[in-house]
Amino acid sequence: MQMSTSGNASVERPISWGSSSGRGKTLPRSGPSITCSISMAAIVASRWWYDVRTMAARSAYKPPKFDLAHRIVTLRGKDAFLMREYGRRLSSMLEEAHGEIEWFTFDGATTSAADVLDELRSFGLLQQHKLVIVEHADAFLASSAGSKGPSRTRKLMEEYAQNPVEDATLLLKAEAWKAGKLDKLIAATGLMHKVDLDESTDLPFAVKWCTGRTAKAHDAVIDEAAVTLLLKRIGLDFGRLDSELGKLAALAGSGGTITRQHVIEMTGISREEQAWAIQEAVLSGRAETALMTLRELQDVSRQPTELILWSIIDLLRKLHATSAMQAQGVPVSDICRRQRLFGSSRNPVLRLAGRVESAAFASLLRSVLREVHGIRSGYGQSARTLERMTIRIADTLNTLAA
Repeated sequence: MQMSTSGNASVERPISWGSSSGRGKTLPRSGPSITCSISMAAIVASRWWYDVRTMAARSAYKPPKFDLAHRIVTLRGKDAFLMREYGRRLSSMLEEAHGEIEWFTFDGATTSAADVLDELRSFGLLQQHKLVIVEHADAFLASSAGSKGPSRTRKLMEEYAQNPVEDATLLLKAEAWKAGKLDKLIAATGLMHKVDLDESTDLPFAVKWCTGRTAKAHDAVIDEAAVTLLLKRIGLDFGRLDSELGKLAALAGSGGTITRQHVIEMTGISREEQAWAIQEAVLSGRAETALMTLRELQDVSRQPTELILWSIIDLLRKLHATSAMQAQGVPVSDICRRQRLFGSSRNPVLRLAGRVESAAFASLLRSVLREVHGIRSGYGQSARTLERMTIRIADTLNTLAA
């Protein structure tokens, strides 16, 4: 089974960790070829598997730096909370410089370029400066269905970007953005910023943000251990982080300190985090522990079978990729970052992957994917099949580690 950076799963060739042309170390087949579509395998392929030699280094995220000279500002990203916060920061900066300003907001999906440009170029009656905001700017600039080339709106905005008015600031906000000539024109007189964060590189930013947000917006202090646990449970969802910080600050009291114990008591463990408990149990190599954890997840926590299956496959994927990367001499720090090896599972995964060739993990993963396909196809009793599979994986890992 081939899994590549393109996210396409194929079962015609074994996995290769050699060159991009397909030469290099290959993993032997285990059992007959899988000729049917396996959606769980597609999830793994599209989301996790990649060529470690060609993965580009990702730079840490930095917040936007607004300037009064910026005539056009573009904010694009999917974190609605940060997008709103950055919009407020821009507005506050303009108000500090110009006093009270006029606000005008347009829905890019329904408004015309003429309406936006008229507002930008018209003079305010009382205020010295105006802020014109276009939400859904991607739809605003998009070409109509079936047309080729840049839209008329985009051309008009390109003309405006070459000679923007001095007493107005244009803010374009979008989830997605189509690159083009307009980008360079905006960059010449303004700012283009992408709100794009990833846990592999941007946890320091999130820690700093949580600390500052707690003090500024919620009149409290949060210690480092509390921030670390909160981010582990919530992730980089800044809207939810702010909500949790407000709740925790209320518990700590005005001027109080939010501790790790507060987070434990007030911020529930996510369903994903509960399901990932099976990884640690399976990794222990003790079948009885793995089976007990599985039953607790199913009967007590009511975790869906799909989430447990994904967690088991994710563990095998980590073991295989870590083993292959260690064989290639990739530094441990890079392995941990790319494979998201944190917490109690970090050292056991590194230790086991260092003692077993990646081919063994690939063989185990292929057999598990076949069983997963059987579960999803309705063959036999899924609960019993999942129990047998969990026990077999734990026993196999225990044997490999011996």
